[in-house]
Amino acid sequence: MKGNILNLVFKRMAEGYEEQVPSYEKMLELAKEQQAVLAQEEVDIDKLLKLIDQRQELIVLLSKMNEGLASLKEEIKEALEIDEFNMSKIKNELSGPGVEALSAALDKLGRILTAIKEFDQENEKALRQKMQQTQEQLQILQNQKKVDKAYQSDPIVDEGVFIDYSK
Repeated sequence: MKGNILNLVFKRMAEGYEEQVPSYEKMLELAKEQQAVLAQEEVDIDKLLKLIDQRQELIVLLSKMNEGLASLKEEIKEALEIDEFNMSKIKNELSGPGVEALSAALDKLGRILTAIKEFDQENEKALRQKMQQTQEQLQILQNQKKVDKAYQSDPIVDEGVFIDYSK
């Protein structure tokens, strides 16, 4: 009886995670778009910020979706008397279609999250390189400005000039 009820809970959790898949897939697409923006010679900062904002909105949405699943996780930990929510521990305690559905859903999310993480690492590296290039270009411009100023003296003013606009 307890196993049947828990399998229903696992099935519901699997459905909850499956509902998150489109949001995570959208986040993966946004990470790919970020990579394309960062690969350009001239980075479109506005587009990059827009992509980051869209990802942030997805993160907030997914966070809200996970809040409901957190209480289910706690109930399962108590029911199975395990200290952490871990699929291998759960499979040792219980089997059934709900457990298998949850395991499949978590595996699917895991693959998507791994891909997102890889893109994020590449994007962070590319962004750091772009920032380094920009900093080097700025340093070159500042040095050139110093050189130009050294060879171009300020005009010498011998006397003060007063313009009387009231006349």
